[in-house]
Amino acid sequence: MFRRFSQFTSQEWYSSDRVHENIWKIRESYIDEGHGCNMWLVRGRDRNLLFDTGFGFVSLRRFIGEEVSRNVVAVSSHSHCDHIGCNHEFECRCAHSAEADVLADPTGANTIYEPYAVPEMVGVPIDPLEIKEHRIAPAAPTRTLEDGDVIDLGDRAFEVIHVPGHSPGSIMLYDRRDQILFSGDAIHNGSRGIGRTRWYSSDHDQYLASCERIRDLPVQACHAGHYPSFDGKRYLQIVEEFLARQE
Repeated sequence: MFRRFSQFTSQEWYSSDRVHENIWKIRESYIDEGHGCNMWLVRGRDRNLLFDTGFGFVSLRRFIGEEVSRNVVAVSSHSHCDHIGCNHEFECRCAHSAEADVLADPTGANTIYEPYAVPEMVGVPIDPLEIKEHRIAPAAPTRTLEDGDVIDLGDRAFEVIHVPGHSPGSIMLYDRRDQILFSGDAIHNGSRGIGRTRWYSSDHDQYLASCERIRDLPVQACHAGHYPSFDGKRYLQIVEEFLARQE
């Protein structure tokens, strides 16, 4: 029997794992890891960081809880559908300026919801109309970001690194003190190691330039938008293997 998204509680739909001091990985439990993104919650002294918000099929705010959500800075790694679906649930929303128009007026095309989202990505029987009729809610950024900007949580800070290629406004967040990187879809631990460059507004040459730029970034731990986290050695391997394929 098909289920509807409204039949899932937030606690059933999402799961979380603590991966580091005050860092949690949140996933949509029933979406396969290739389609569903990793969402990253960082608890800070003065405010909390939420990097990406999933598809938006079920409330993420209810899963995180009101106490944490009231003080969340929700940052989008980019404007693809699997990363922005619950942005509208949070009052403070940040994204690179190149993604702002998409977030303010999302469509099936400009968020790649069509053809990316398919019933087969869900691990339980879902009415296909639930996927077809889902719409990403408009949620314009309340703050636009540029390369070098800082998200300050009080006791730690994350630098914005603009890495266009997968999308025009793709960003990573970098804790320079602890050398912790949230890489979005720019770098991940899947079979290809990098995000796709054939989606809406992707640019292979920009991606190549971005990888040249971030090749020597000191990384102790990389927490990506998909697949498991990895260390600095693997990070360098992924970047160098991609660059070598271009030669």
